[in-house]
Amino acid sequence: MNNRESTATSTLLRRLNAGAVLDALRATGPATGTELMAVTGLSRPTVHTVCDHLISRGWIDEIEHRPPERGSGPGRRARQYEFNARAGFVLGIDLGQNKVTTVVADLRGDSLAEHTHSFRGRNIGARARLNQTQRTIEATLEDAGLEKSAVLAIALAVPGPVDDSGHVVAEEKYLPGLAKIDLREVVGDGFDAPVLVENDANLAVLAERWRGCAQGMDNVVELLAGERLGSGLFLGGRPIQGGHGAAGELGFLSMVDGVGNTDGIALLARTLGAEAVATGVAKPPVKAPAPDRAASLADAVDGDPEQISAELVFAAARRGDPLAVAVVDEVTARIGRVIALLHTLLNPDLVVIGGAVAQAGDVLLEPLRRAVGELVPNPPEIKNSALGDHVVVTGAVRRALDHAALELFQDVHGARGEG
Repeated sequence: MNNRESTATSTLLRRLNAGAVLDALRATGPATGTELMAVTGLSRPTVHTVCDHLISRGWIDEIEHRPPERGSGPGRRARQYEFNARAGFVLGIDLGQNKVTTVVADLRGDSLAEHTHSFRGRNIGARARLNQTQRTIEATLEDAGLEKSAVLAIALAVPGPVDDSGHVVAEEKYLPGLAKIDLREVVGDGFDAPVLVENDANLAVLAERWRGCAQGMDNVVELLAGERLGSGLFLGGRPIQGGHGAAGELGFLSMVDGVGNTDGIALLARTLGAEAVATGVAKPPVKAPAPDRAASLADAVDGDPEQISAELVFAAARRGDPLAVAVVDEVTARIGRVIALLHTLLNPDLVVIGGAVAQAGDVLLEPLRRAVGELVPNPPEIKNSALGDHVVVTGAVRRALDHAALELFQDVHGARGEG
């Protein structure tokens, strides 16, 4: 091994050691060097060298020394360390088609403040969209009582592939004008922190493995299924993004019989529900259903298809309304084909349904599982995300945390530790 390779390997090893110590302290309460050695497998000199570095950067504190355990004999009091979650802060942003959500979190990833703002229309211009995003960011920081200088890293999720320059690759009719703008420059205005622009589905699967239903799993597909279908891939123990960040894009569904496009579950439920009400109501709806009869989907909107929402369709299906059940069956038959195809190509152990539609629960999940089971042998496990419509912004927070830690480790120094 030449000197350059040796130096690179040593630097990487020190960063891995620092990350192991930091993760251990972030996940637990105060710990002594001996306890950190047991968790990380590192030597005592390495643990204390890493802790001294983290102390110098403010990420951990050395607290009052713990006395020796009873029966251990005389000796020095053990050095004890504690993670400082407020040494800095990160900002996660979910910039969707219909709304923007911002979260300010501490270094443990716990939210200090958050704001969500719905846009005036589905296809507003990029400048109006970004102006509202900036106002939402400022409101969130104000609620958290923080200045922009306190933010160490920002992660911005967008509903489309992201190229190497940080630009979103988006259809003009879907996100008009957004592809032409340097989002890192606009969102990062006034911050000293770096801005990371990432695909929303990729961040969703990151969130799922961090705080969702895919913790500890190495082969997961996250299917964001609200207005449009997109997938985040984590296979073989690592994220899969492809050469241009578009590995999880599903535009090819236009060539799949029985699917035809990337319309998501919420859009399909809303559209098919409106069609069902429009064609299935031949007379004025019953305005006051009998007490022993649950309101049908048509009753819920007084027969007006314009008032149909995905939430109303799922609620009516849960009550057993035949019209709504038929709509859900049609939606799940279509999405089931998508999941069966992803399973055939990628063979994940778990497919997670992410976004607000996950809140539909078993009324969506059970027919979806049946639909997939009819199409492929040994189907994957299918779950609804417990993170709901916060799955993307949670992934953005995690991405910002990871980057902040990476910056912290850039100048880590000291003893070479064991792996």
